[in-house]
Amino acid sequence: QRELGLMYRDTLAENQGMLLLFDNEEMRAFWMKNTILSLDMIFVNARNEIVTIHKYTTPYSEESYQSTKPAKYVLEVNAGYTDRRKISLGDRISWSHF
Repeated sequence: QRELGLMYRDTLAENQGMLLLFDNEEMRAFWMKNTILSLDMIFVNARNEIVTIHKYTTPYSEESYQSTKPAKYVLEVNAGYTDRRKISLGDRISWSHF
């Protein structure tokens, strides 16, 4: 499922996304091949701090969207989400357990 990500999906609700969890913190890279929707990619380190944001990614692109610093988590959301929510580098993410 991690490799498939949001590929082939043609809709994503405003407050939906995909959180990718990794065992370690390292440089990460993703592409948009077979991804229909433009996304914002939020890279987060082990201290829950946002270290990289790629906004308005290009659908179907084989360009590599890389973290600028090591990341343990990646959150993929609809393009423009980070602008609408005023999410910035250095912001911290908190996790809720349901």
